[in-house]
Amino acid sequence: MFVLNVMLFSFMYLISFHLVMNSDDWFLLWLGLEINMMIFIMLMYKENSILKVESCLKYFFIQSVGSAILMGCFYLNKEWMDLAVCLLLGYKIGAGPFFFWFPSVCSGLSWMSCFVLMSFQKVIPLMIMKIFVSWILYMMVVVSLFFGVFGCYNQSNLKQLIAYSSVYHMGWIMLCNFSTDLSWFMYLLLYSFMIFPVMKFFEYLMFEDLTMLMKMKYKGWIIFMMLSMAGMPPFLGFFLKLFAFIMIFSYEYYFMMFLIFCSVVMFYIYFRVIYDVLMSYYINVNWMNFMLINNISNNNLVMMSVLGLMMGIFFMIFFIM
Repeated sequence: MFVLNVMLFSFMYLISFHLVMNSDDWFLLWLGLEINMMIFIMLMYKENSILKVESCLKYFFIQSVGSAILMGCFYLNKEWMDLAVCLLLGYKIGAGPFFFWFPSVCSGLSWMSCFVLMSFQKVIPLMIMKIFVSWILYMMVVVSLFFGVFGCYNQSNLKQLIAYSSVYHMGWIMLCNFSTDLSWFMYLLLYSFMIFPVMKFFEYLMFEDLTMLMKMKYKGWIIFMMLSMAGMPPFLGFFLKLFAFIMIFSYEYYFMMFLIFCSVVMFYIYFRVIYDVLMSYYINVNWMNFMLINNISNNNLVMMSVLGLMMGIFFMIFFIM
């Protein structure tokens, strides 16, 4: 029965993407968004707890309000429709200046539900946003970058830290909307590859707070993954930003400097997260313990981490050539 339910939910989830990508009617676009929302809520609700129920209600209320106003904008057909649609879609994906609900919802979800919310749930709104690109996106990009960076500062809850980091990366993704058609999707895909091992790692170890990182036996892997999130070469996170820089290289100089400033501050924040772990690991380093993995679950985590490193090296060779 459980397998049948999972197959049914997965099929309906894929149907929502199919509706949006292959329809030219506003009602079908709205229907695809609603199916996508309801299936995700069902997946969120599978772990019955007070925090999960609260997050489900928050997400349902926020998405329902956004979808209702969005449906009205589709049929009003006013001159400022592109501005309103961009703002509403930014509200639905938790981009600035409507990011306030995103960390709160993430803090009550499981790690894998957080991963889906930060990756697959953003595809349909961003796909529609690409149609309505306007100057208001610049404002949303700046606000997302600014509050994403400073929301991470002094954050001790791991889920909220990665949620604010997702708001920050959403600014980069929306900026890629001004360039080629699939650049935003490539950035989102690579970002998903980068955060999946991190979230799977925290889910396996049942970590919720930064203080728990010091209790890890194998600290080397978390150091590598956090450096990738920070954007240090030759990890995947660095080439993710480099890819975005190449896509948006034609922008004004001062805007590029703002992006570099945000990247440096984000690197500093992630380095502060792993500083104590890095120092304790350096003092007590044991390369045999670093490489010896005793069970299948750890092997899977190591393979995902190594995959991220290999992708970083691949993109380094690609950009050099």
